[in-house]
Amino acid sequence: MKIGIEVQRLFRKKKFGIETSSLELIKTLRELEPKHEFVIFAKKDKDNQCLEPSEHLSIRTVGGKLFIDFEQFFLPLAAHREQVDILHCTGNTAPLFSSVPVVQTLHDVIFMDAIPSSDTLYQRFGNHYRRRLVPIVTPRSKAVITVSQFERERIVQRLGISRDKIHVVYNGINEQHFKNTFTVSEQNSVREKYKLPENFILFLGNEATRKNPGRVIEAYIKYASANRDAMPLVTPGLSQTFIARKLKQLSIPCDPLRFVTPGYIADADLPVLYNLCNIFLFPSLSEGFGMPLVEAMACGAPAITSTTSCLPEIAGNAAVLVNPLKVDELASGITTLASNEELRRKKIEAGLLNAKRFSWLRTAESVLSIYEKVYEEARSVQKRPGFFDKHVFAPRH
Repeated sequence: MKIGIEVQRLFRKKKFGIETSSLELIKTLRELEPKHEFVIFAKKDKDNQCLEPSEHLSIRTVGGKLFIDFEQFFLPLAAHREQVDILHCTGNTAPLFSSVPVVQTLHDVIFMDAIPSSDTLYQRFGNHYRRRLVPIVTPRSKAVITVSQFERERIVQRLGISRDKIHVVYNGINEQHFKNTFTVSEQNSVREKYKLPENFILFLGNEATRKNPGRVIEAYIKYASANRDAMPLVTPGLSQTFIARKLKQLSIPCDPLRFVTPGYIADADLPVLYNLCNIFLFPSLSEGFGMPLVEAMACGAPAITSTTSCLPEIAGNAAVLVNPLKVDELASGITTLASNEELRRKKIEAGLLNAKRFSWLRTAESVLSIYEKVYEEARSVQKRPGFFDKHVFAPRH
């Protein structure tokens, strides 16, 4: 079987959830099943060393200035030229027209919810594009993969697709990368590189409304105001400008030095950052899976997350759960976890155990079985006699 896998921004330097999870899946599939041939479709970019071609894996750079022309014109053309048997589209959307069967990963349908005006123009444009395209392409896909039971039910409700067509496949965790066994020297190196304080709370969310940055800042101020020895808040995804604007809106005095904004964290340094933090905050309003939550747990970071969306399903009993809409509840959760060493220890131990539920090997095995099922179904359809077979070339008796 010749399998095409689309990861449009696979080779960009600053990778996010879709790219990192797809890269791990591809690497594991290659190791798991060398008898199949894999063709990776991606845009040309700077980090072309993150995945090397091999005997059973080739890489095809696909044209397109925007994600629209890449996906709707150049991608299906490239898949047709490569004569792949199936095309796996990993980034929520898929081509309107494809000459080969499509397997679609629909991480979530958050874009079907109200689009916040506070999001960036790029974020809003992407949401509008997906909102119009997904209800058309998803019913046409031969199989749909999503990353939690919660999101499966949301897809059924929002798109009216049969539950049987939707396969829940959890993301995995790279146990060699995300671990809690870094040396003091490795930790000090990352601490110095990003100018991190000795003790700190970590919030990785960006400025998107669903990541809940405004309430995180407000809850942190409440915690810091009530605790003389309050730890600083490290926020790689937020800028000082964004934080200053939020502080001004809240009209609450707060020392801006309490907020540390190191900027983008290199993938190699992220596990060490998780190891260094005293508390990991992930009080998102909506997630399809919540990969940073599992990564942090695997690195021994005690976590605070939301009672909403898929997060209780992914966190199990290993995190402090709070209502992300209630600032006082979030602030109380921070204070409790910061001051109760026994609770921290229990959540760290539970988190390490919970992270073991998520394996890229199990993920790859599940995805491969979906490929094989779609491939066999496509072959059986091709073997069925069409009009000319039945009525023109049928043997006469």
